[in-house]
Parts: sequence; C-alpha cells; structure tokens
Amino acid sequence: MANTKVEFLVKAPAGNDLYLVGNVLALGEWNATKGVKLTYCDECGLYTASKLLPAGENIEFKVLAGKSWDAVEKGTWGEDVPNHAFVASKGIKVEVEVVRF
Repeated sequence: MANTKVEFLVKAPAGNDLYLVGNVLALGEWNATKGVKLTYCDECGLYTASKLLPAGENIEFKVLAGKSWDAVEKGTWGEDVPNHAFVASKGIKVEVEVVRF
C-alpha cells in the first residue's frame, strides 16, 4: 500500500515535550516509548509533525506530554478523551486541540 504525507498540528499548553502515539507502525503502534516527537513552532504557536502513513487507512492516535501513558491528554475536567481518528489521504492536515494532560 502506498504511503501519503500527513501533517499534524496540535494546539496544547506550551512547555511540554509532546508526542503522538497511534495504531500504525509510523506512530508507535500504541507503544508510548515509540511515540513521534512534535516540534513547537514559536511563530504559529502549535506543535507540528509530518509523517508518512498508509494511504486510505483508518488512523487513530492520542497526544502524550512525555513518553508515558501517565501523561496522556485529558478533557476539561480531567476525563479521558476518545482517540483522534481520520483516514490518511494526500495533503491532509490533522488539527487537534489538547486542553490538559
């Protein structure tokens, strides 16, 4: 299966090392220690990363503030949030906002 470039844009509280972890090899296959590090963009105020992912595949992921499930993203009141999900396709930009960890 062909791969396609996917751009991730994450709005989150600044000051953390953030990682993406998800259901495909390129995102660590849910192994927090193999997460993809996001880069903070001072100009845009977002954390960013680009990855080649299997085109047409359903992708699920979460954002971590460190390489541990103890630092997984949470909702406004500290509740668990559902996985982010999308289908990988050419030129897609996946934008998410993390309220807290």
